[in-house]
Amino acid sequence: SDTDMSPQRFCGSLRCLFEACKIPGIGKRMADKIMEIMESAHLRKLDHIGEEVPMWYQQVRPSYRELFNLNAKEAAHSVDTQLVVVACGSYRRGKSTCGDVDILITHPDGESHKGVFSKVLHLLHQNGMLLYHRKMTLLAMLDIIVVPYAEFACALLYFTGSAHFNRSMRALAKTKHMSLSEHSLNCAVVRQRGVKLVAGTPLHTPTE
Repeated sequence: SDTDMSPQRFCGSLRCLFEACKIPGIGKRMADKIMEIMESAHLRKLDHIGEEVPMWYQQVRPSYRELFNLNAKEAAHSVDTQLVVVACGSYRRGKSTCGDVDILITHPDGESHKGVFSKVLHLLHQNGMLLYHRKMTLLAMLDIIVVPYAEFACALLYFTGSAHFNRSMRALAKTKHMSLSEHSLNCAVVRQRGVKLVAGTPLHTPTE
């Protein structure tokens, strides 16, 4: 039917491995996977991923979240004691569990945040916080975002979330001829039929 969205219908124009290999950017190994999905609507490589990921990875308990938070702060302050380090996401919203931990880092002088990311990662590697479980990286639970201080308030708002809250805030900004992102709150924004014609001027946003 016209509503059939099966992999076989979606990739119906591909008839053989040779044709799959001709797709720009697709090599032999990826072409093999494409053909497997086309022929069986299935990919064996994904069969056991759910079994390999421990439950505490899928929903991080408060004790693990606090551990990540404290270790990230310790690593950042080992680089520079003046760095501002805040755990965002569902952790900051007070949820009992979360899928990952978002750590936002900045520096009040507006300059010293530069180069911090790699130094913090190196220290986390050294203290064993960045681990690998078979082929699944546990680093996925820890998102580290380093931003300029001028963007910190907007970034804090954005990365705290939730997604619904962020959409609502952006919609509210539009009603006031403004725009809001993780980088800035802009005024004097000009839109026509939903298309932004003038980006506007970033406002000073010292706090949320």
